[in-house]
Amino acid sequence: MRFGRDIFAGVTMAMASLAIFTAAASMLQQAGMDFAGSYTAGVLLSLAGTLWSAYKRYGVVLTPSLTATGYLVFIVAISHGLGWQAVLGISFSASLLGMLLWQGSTYLPRWNLPRIFPWGIKLALAVFLICLGLKMGRIVINSPWQVTMLGDAADSLMYWSMAGIVLTMALLAGGWRSALFSGMVVTGAVTFSEGFWVIPAAPFFLPEGLEKVFGQLSLGVSDVQNSAFYLVTVLSLLAMLSAIHWSTFSALSRAGKPAEGVRFLFALGTLGALCGVPPLVISPVSAVPAEGNGRRGLLAAALLFVGALFCEPIIAAMAAFPAMAVPVLVGSGFLLLLAAVQDCPLSENALERRAEVLAISVLVLLLPLTGNFATALGISLIGYTLFMSMAGKFRQVAGIVWLISGIFALYYVYGSLF
Repeated sequence: MRFGRDIFAGVTMAMASLAIFTAAASMLQQAGMDFAGSYTAGVLLSLAGTLWSAYKRYGVVLTPSLTATGYLVFIVAISHGLGWQAVLGISFSASLLGMLLWQGSTYLPRWNLPRIFPWGIKLALAVFLICLGLKMGRIVINSPWQVTMLGDAADSLMYWSMAGIVLTMALLAGGWRSALFSGMVVTGAVTFSEGFWVIPAAPFFLPEGLEKVFGQLSLGVSDVQNSAFYLVTVLSLLAMLSAIHWSTFSALSRAGKPAEGVRFLFALGTLGALCGVPPLVISPVSAVPAEGNGRRGLLAAALLFVGALFCEPIIAAMAAFPAMAVPVLVGSGFLLLLAAVQDCPLSENALERRAEVLAISVLVLLLPLTGNFATALGISLIGYTLFMSMAGKFRQVAGIVWLISGIFALYYVYGSLF
């Protein structure tokens, strides 16, 4: 029944996203922020954003961005010593500018990018999800002489992650309804029974610490040198979030209104910075609703987020042995890949088609290798303008593509100076 598929899809999305809350809070704790406060604020804002997504029929789950949080914590707070208050201030400024910028996009002519990019983003996200799951399950690991290598089958995490993937792929191939949910539950139950993760003696966590993070943002710094870095970081984060929001919304949302969705995400980021939360993004596992659809799934995910407010120790224990999340990530990637290959909008012109294939190849390769949406999409757009120009088709490149390529070029140049 569709009702059951919706509920299973929502629970699957939420379960696969829970570890992000503890990971983001742990990173912010390294910058000096209170763990309990940042965890509670992150879950509450994700809950509010997911409920709004259900109301607007966006069909996506929202969680803190580990990419943006890592950039802000390790580059801004730790490397440059600006503190977590400055991190929130930068997030607030970038989100406010982004909201104003994308509000103005309504009045810009030819704002939509070529059709090949939404398709390419979906393809790149599919490969990214598969690679992320394989890496999380230690099925592929770092290698000293090549990009990656196969993990050790004697590793329990690798063994059970692979078993979960095989089960999930078999269910998908057989047309099993809610295959991702079934693969996740079976893998989680078996690994729990085998003792690879245990429920802590004190499994519950009372929401607290909001007063330590709410309204603590710092807009600017005192000395001139750090002020310049602060401004550049705001612009860099603006470019990064624009790329992440637009690409994930275009690929994963069924609303079909990318600009409206990006404005919503930036508005939520502005509110989040005031509440003590780094930027929120669309969780990649929002690809799961290919199994189910409708508001019911998002309401089920939101209900699970309510439970997450009180169960941080259990979530941390599950994240320590993430075998049950691996089949969801890999399965979501394959579902998204199947959706992408069914409709490939390549140009009929040979020269334009060559430029499109080259640009999308850059995107598909860089996203899983770097895990950075801004880097992958920015270089892909710059490459597209270059490839089209070299093919003598520069007049066919939309003005917005030139504009965004220029913004990303400045982003890379100024980012290298700091």
